[in-house]
Amino acid sequence: MTIHLKGISAEDIGKVTLLVGDPGRVKIISQNLEKPRLILNNREFVLMNGFWNGQKVSICSTGIGVSSTEIAIIELIEQGAKMLVRIGGCGAWKDDIKPGDIIINNAMARELGLLNAYAIDSFPAVADPLLIQSIMEKAVSRNFNTHYGIGLTSQSYYLGQDRKPRIKSGPNVNNLMNYWQERSILNCEMETAVIYMLASIYGIRAANCLVVHGNRLNNEWVPEEEYHNIHVKVTNIVLEACFDVLEKYN
Repeated sequence: MTIHLKGISAEDIGKVTLLVGDPGRVKIISQNLEKPRLILNNREFVLMNGFWNGQKVSICSTGIGVSSTEIAIIELIEQGAKMLVRIGGCGAWKDDIKPGDIIINNAMARELGLLNAYAIDSFPAVADPLLIQSIMEKAVSRNFNTHYGIGLTSQSYYLGQDRKPRIKSGPNVNNLMNYWQERSILNCEMETAVIYMLASIYGIRAANCLVVHGNRLNNEWVPEEEYHNIHVKVTNIVLEACFDVLEKYN
């Protein structure tokens, strides 16, 4: 019995499970599915399933950050999830990446903290190479401006992403972005590393396909409606890629 994804069973989980942070985005991208059905709505966790080209697919929200994402991933795997792809947003940390572009991360730098409960900090947070390659090929073939490389999963939204809170007292930022730029980090977000690590540990496939919400260097942002529309388009290429991998390798 699942503790937080209350009442779900193996029958609710599709061959592919798409992961989003925002519960509201579950319904947005479910428009790609036939016969979408709400299975769960509890706290930050919303789960829907439906059919894409006759194949069952799940969409689950994870909330913000590694802690709630860990809960969702563990309970999804307990119920038989075999392929996880995060479709979400990120901030670009390179000046040649534009709002609305796509970033596909083959690996994530990560911080100490919750993830060390599963493995020491030398354990990598890496995507499934076959799945990442398939998503990359689909994105490029659909003429998305697509970038590929290592990102950063932060456990903090403010100082940990080089943002100073609008509070007079307290600590200031410390050029953290420069540190990671010198190491060719493309982007920063808050969930992918835990997905990659847990997928590796428990023997399932995982990848991401992220929409650049904004460029942190020039403070340019994609309009919200366009941002959601890109997620809808990305969902289709991700599902194509996932089922191609399932057909060829599973």
